[in-house]
Amino acid sequence: MSDKDNLDDLKQRAAAVGLTRLTDLHLQQLQRATQRTRQHQANLTVALSVADEPAHVYSLVRKG
Repeated sequence: MSDKDNLDDLKQRAAAVGLTRLTDLHLQQLQRATQRTRQHQANLTVALSVADEPAHVYSLVRKG
């Protein structure tokens, strides 16, 4: 889906996956959600590796 998707195109795509009972309000929400998702993905520019995960710093030590 592109930023320029219109509601008719979204309705056809939704129907293709079985979502045939969506109202225009639902389609507008879907349109906004896909645009926001695309914007968030574009903001994720930092490539992280497993070593960047801070959880590896902690360990559970059994006392006693």
